[in-house]
Amino acid sequence: MLHEDDEVTAVVKPNRLLVHRTDIDFHEPFNLRDLVNKTRDKDSWLQPVHRLDKPTSGIVLFAPPGDALNALKLEFVHRRTTKVYWAVVRGWTEDEGVVEKPLPTAHNPEPKEARTAYRTLARVELSNPVGPYETARYSLVECRPETGRFHQIRLHFRHLRHPLVGDSRYGDKKHNRFVAAETGTDILLLHAGRLTVTHPDGTRTLELQAAVPEGWAPLLDDWPWEGDTSGVPRIDSVSFADSTAD
Repeated sequence: MLHEDDEVTAVVKPNRLLVHRTDIDFHEPFNLRDLVNKTRDKDSWLQPVHRLDKPTSGIVLFAPPGDALNALKLEFVHRRTTKVYWAVVRGWTEDEGVVEKPLPTAHNPEPKEARTAYRTLARVELSNPVGPYETARYSLVECRPETGRFHQIRLHFRHLRHPLVGDSRYGDKKHNRFVAAETGTDILLLHAGRLTVTHPDGTRTLELQAAVPEGWAPLLDDWPWEGDTSGVPRIDSVSFADSTAD
């Protein structure tokens, strides 16, 4: 549990866990909503405010049905939240950029506006041949999705030809296998590690940070990155700011 009060609960979802059961994944034995509510009566269950993809790790908010849940959902609908993700991708990305490529939503194949800003924190080149190349190159990127489309960051970086490491659906299988064999890490390297949102009481801003999963350590600590990896969160933190301040 990252934070809990009467109106909002923040938890850190591990990789490969559904936020809640869906028609497609109805066979999955566990999901985050059930785990959050395992000690609660059914009539007092908390509900997820938003979702993360099953393979993605990071912060997810829950709230009791009613005013608190509705207020938090509106923060996401009207894009008043600040969301920061970290990812490791194949190849060397530009220093910074913005991807503006319309994407379908989870329930509608008609593409809608989608925008992701990113900046490159560090790059690394390993002297290991992968696929047709004599070396293996990767970038550590900080991403700020300004919309919330289905698989947005994963699809936007595939569009740039820099797929995320560990992405079994959109990624490069050769690089996925290499990284897993080299580091023992076979998770999707995409983490929703920072979230800022107005608290449902309307008087303060909730600022949340979640450390990247342990599986990131072999890459961050052992690879010879050129750049600054210190921006990747390695500890959890929770703080409040007065949302009424100028």
